[in-house]
Amino acid sequence: MTQREQNEETGEEKTIIHQPVMVDAVLAGLDCKPGTDKLYVDCTLGLGGHAEAILTETAPKGKLIGIDRDAGALEQAKARLKPLSDRLHLEKGSFRELIHIMKKLNYEEANGFLFDFGVSSYQLDRPERGFSFQKPGPLDMRMDVESGPTAADLVNRLSQKELKDIIQKFGEERWATPISRGIIQHRSEQGRILRTEELEQIVWRAVPSRFRHGRIHPATRTFQALRMVVNDEMAQIEAGMAAAISLLALGGRLVVISFHSIEDRAVKQCFKRWSQKKEAPSSKRFINLFKKPQRAEPSEIAQNRRARSAKLRVLERAA
Repeated sequence: MTQREQNEETGEEKTIIHQPVMVDAVLAGLDCKPGTDKLYVDCTLGLGGHAEAILTETAPKGKLIGIDRDAGALEQAKARLKPLSDRLHLEKGSFRELIHIMKKLNYEEANGFLFDFGVSSYQLDRPERGFSFQKPGPLDMRMDVESGPTAADLVNRLSQKELKDIIQKFGEERWATPISRGIIQHRSEQGRILRTEELEQIVWRAVPSRFRHGRIHPATRTFQALRMVVNDEMAQIEAGMAAAISLLALGGRLVVISFHSIEDRAVKQCFKRWSQKKEAPSSKRFINLFKKPQRAEPSEIAQNRRARSAKLRVLERAA
């Protein structure tokens, strides 16, 4: 798989090979071994990179259920994983539906669950999906295009305070107030905001000029915040992980990859509660295998820039 990525210094686009992050760490975290007769669940299938690695590593007996909210991504993954389809089952659904999906497939537990909270390159690569401000397109951002409000619905309906709170909370954006004010001003003077490039320019103008040329584009955090709210990501994350530990077999592991501090903080807090038997099922015991998250090796980051912000945590069911 290939994707387009913008060079931060030149602004030019380059073609790179799509690579799942921290594959070796994922396989080790899930305790994948050749010939093992275990069931794994990739709760964020995306383009199937991690699923492919898991099935390959556990051949010929390992089985995997792949779940994704995006029907298009599922089709891409299905094609990629066709040679491994005899040990694979794909399902369209969200984290919240994990228990329902397992029951539907007649499974009471699994030996490993994987969550990769990064946005799929399949979504970022398509201007019509509206996830990226680098490519003009409709302001959508829905992972499931068949349901829910779009990012355009939010920016055109919410009050300045509501927009400020969202951008501040889910984007950790210091300029949330002038950005939200700029959105309201644009709405009153020029009408509805329907395109990614419109919102990008509003944010650009709202941020003081001396802060526009940092390591990340000024619109990054605002787009992140809107995407998280459109897809109800934080509620999905906590509900999905809670469902996973309730379905985790003895000795099984939950592996989670996050990409920004808000996600990682939620994962860290959940792991802490569950490993200390707070909110975890009373008859079960969990061990947080790493006090600090694992990070990608410099060699991987050199080949895949997306890996530089990845943090991986592992929780094991010990009893």
